[in-house]
Amino acid sequence: MGLCQRWRRLRLPGLQTCRLHTAAVPAPPQWLAERLGLFEELWTAQVKKLASVAQKEHRTIKISLPGGQRVDAVAWSTTPYQLAQQISSTLADTAVAAQVNGELYDLERPLETDSDLRFLTFSSAEGKAVFWHSSTHVLGAAAEQLLGAVLCRGPSTECGFYHDFFLGKERTVRGSELPALERICQELTAAAQPFRRLEASQDQLRQLFKDNPFKLRLIEEKVTGPTAIVYGCGMLVDLCRGPHLRHTGQIGGLKLLTAEYTRRGFSEPPDSDRLSSSLSDHATSHPADTLALKPMNCPAHCLMFAHRPRSWRELPLRLADFGALHRAEASGSLGGLTRLRCFQQDDAHIFCAPDQLETEIQGCLDFLRSVYTVLGFSFRLALSTRPSSFLGEPCLWDQAEQVLQRALEEFGEPWELNPGDGAFYGPKASVSLLQIDVHLRDALGRPHQCGTIQLDFQLPLRFDLQYKGQAGAPERPVVIHRAVLGSVERMLGVLAESCGGKWPLWLSPFQVVVIPVGTEQEEYAREAQRRLQAAGLVCDLDADSGLTLSRRVRRAQLAHYNFQFVVGQKEQSKRTVNIRTRDNCQLGERDLTEAVQRLLELQNTRVPNAEQVF
Repeated sequence: MGLCQRWRRLRLPGLQTCRLHTAAVPAPPQWLAERLGLFEELWTAQVKKLASVAQKEHRTIKISLPGGQRVDAVAWSTTPYQLAQQISSTLADTAVAAQVNGELYDLERPLETDSDLRFLTFSSAEGKAVFWHSSTHVLGAAAEQLLGAVLCRGPSTECGFYHDFFLGKERTVRGSELPALERICQELTAAAQPFRRLEASQDQLRQLFKDNPFKLRLIEEKVTGPTAIVYGCGMLVDLCRGPHLRHTGQIGGLKLLTAEYTRRGFSEPPDSDRLSSSLSDHATSHPADTLALKPMNCPAHCLMFAHRPRSWRELPLRLADFGALHRAEASGSLGGLTRLRCFQQDDAHIFCAPDQLETEIQGCLDFLRSVYTVLGFSFRLALSTRPSSFLGEPCLWDQAEQVLQRALEEFGEPWELNPGDGAFYGPKASVSLLQIDVHLRDALGRPHQCGTIQLDFQLPLRFDLQYKGQAGAPERPVVIHRAVLGSVERMLGVLAESCGGKWPLWLSPFQVVVIPVGTEQEEYAREAQRRLQAAGLVCDLDADSGLTLSRRVRRAQLAHYNFQFVVGQKEQSKRTVNIRTRDNCQLGERDLTEAVQRLLELQNTRVPNAEQVF
C-alpha cells in the first residue's frame, strides 16, 4: 500500500485513502509495548552517553556552507537544524535533511567534526527520498498498531512510497480497515512524533526484533559490523539507515476540516484509477492512465450519483473532494496564493430531496461558522437571487429563494440581498444557480470571496439524475454546491495576512523553543524538548553557546515562537521552566509537567490567544 501527498508546513490535506470515516481502533499488540519499552531504555542510555561525550569533547569546529561561507559550531552539540535556523527561518522550515561531508544526516543529529554542510529540501531527489521514506514509517506504525503487521520492506519511490508487510496466510488488508488505518496515520502526523536515531548492538537488535522474522533474517545477512542504526517514531521501532524528517508533523493533515467532514457525514470519492489497479493482479493488462485537467468536480460527482440506481433512503448523499482544479487564468490576473492556475478546493456536493433543502442549507451555514470561528474570521453573507435569463420554472425558483431566505434568517448572522445576481455557468450560460456568497477581509482590508453555497436545479436535469421516491416513482434530486474554505491556497493567503506571521498556537509551525542558560542546563533542556515533542507539540532547542541568552530569546521572538521555555540552574534543580511569550511577556516559573499539560489544553481547544490566557 502507499499513501501519496505533498508536504505542506501548515498541514494541508493529506494521508487520504478511499473514504473519510471514523472507525474503532483496537488496542495495539502487547509485543509493541514491550519493544517500545526496550527502545526507551536504550534511548535513555544513549542520551546520557552522548551528553557525556559532548562534555568531554567540547570544542569549536568549522562548518563550510554552500557559497563559501564558514561558521563556527560546537562538536557533539550543534545540529544542522540549528545552523539552518541561523541562516534563515525559511531554510529551517523547508529543509528535510542535511548532507555532511557527503553523508546523509538527520537535521537533529549533532555535528562531530569540521564539516562541509549542505541542506536538502523536497525540491531535490535526495530530499524527496527522505520525505517519502519518513512517510513510509508512519504507514508502518499504523499497520503494526491496527493490524499487528510484520513489517518487511518500505522504500521510497520517485513519486511516493509503498510498504510490504505480512498479515498471515490468506490475509490481506480489508476495505473496512482502511478508514482506521488512515485515522492512525493522521493521529501520528498530528502528534508530530520525533524520529529518534539509535545505535544498537547486534544483541540489542535481536531483542528489539525478536517478533519479526524478516528483520531477524535481515540482521543476520546485512549487519556486518558490531552495531546498526534503528529509528523510533511513536510506537514504531524499525531497522533503518536514515535519515528522516525531524518529526511526523512535517507530513501533516488538515485535522480541523477532515474532522468536521467526518462528523457531518461526508464521504470522499475513491481514486478510481488507483482502486482498479489495486484490484488486479495484472496491472500491465490495463491501458496507460489518461490524465486530464479538471476545471470543476460537479460533473464527476453527478456521474458518481448516477452510476447505479438510488433510493430516497440514501438521501442526502454528501460527497466531498479535495482534488486539484485548473483555470486558464491570464498571467496578469495571477497573484500570490489568492489567484492560481492550479489549486485545491474543499469542494462538496449534496444530493437531496426538495423537502431536505432547508435542513441541509442550515447545516452548510453551521459548518461555515464553526470553521471560520476557529480560524478567527468574521464574515459577511450575501444572497444572490435568480438572474433575468434563468432556466426552469419560476415557481421552483421562488420556492428555492424562500428556502434560502428562511435558512439565513434562522442562522442569525447579518446578510444582504443581491437581486438578480445569481451565477451563470457552463457553455452558452446553460446553468443558472441561486447562491449564498461568503466574503472575508484580510488584515489589509482586501475583500475575498471564499466559501459559497449554491442551489442547483438544472444540473440534475442535464445529467438525468433520478432516485426512487417513497411512492416508488422516479424523482429528481436537488444539488447543493458547497465550499467552506473555497480555494485552500487563497484561504491560506488570507489567513497569513490576517495573522501577520503570528500564528495561533494550534496552527503554529513554531510553538515552543527551549533555551538553556548555559551548557550545564543543556541536558535538562533536551529532556524538556523531548517531553514537549512526546506530547505532540512542535518544539525546538536553541543551545547556541555563541550567543547570549538575551539574543537567543530575541531571536525566538523574531521567529514568532509562541512560547520560549528558558531553563537555568534553578529551573533544572526544581524541574521547572521559565516561560516567555513571543510578545516578550514574562509568565514566570512553572512546573514542566503542568506547563506541557496547559499547552495541550490550549492547542486542543484551538484558542486564538494562547499567550494571553496561558
